[in-house]
Formats: sequence, structure tokens, C-alpha cells
Amino acid sequence: MEEIKTSFDALSKEDKIKFIKAIMPEMCRTFGENPAQMMSEFMPLCQEIMKDCNMDMTQMMSFMKR
Repeated sequence: MEEIKTSFDALSKEDKIKFIKAIMPEMCRTFGENPAQMMSEFMPLCQEIMKDCNMDMTQMMSFMKR
């Protein structure tokens, strides 16, 4: 995982966005297979990221609708 993260970090901002767009369908499928696991493992991470970005759930939901 660390090697993948290092490779991702080395990408340009544009290429990072392209990569994220490319993996989103697989992420959705993976999360859809076990929603309870997604909620227990992924949501705390999202909350931490939102806190680091000074964003609350309302702002995040608004951001995601764009």
C-alpha cells in the first residue's frame, strides 16, 4: 500500500483527479458489497478528513452535490 500511496503522491494534481475518477466505480462496488463495514471503517476517516479541512457534514453534502 505504501508504494501505491507514494506513486499517487508523485502524480500531478490533474493526474490525481484522473486516477480518483478512474477508481471511483470500483470503490462504490466495494463499499456496496458490505455497507456496514464501509460505515464502520470509512466514515470515521471521512469525518477526520472533514475536520482537517474545517468542513462539517452539511458543507460536505453540499460539496458532493456539485
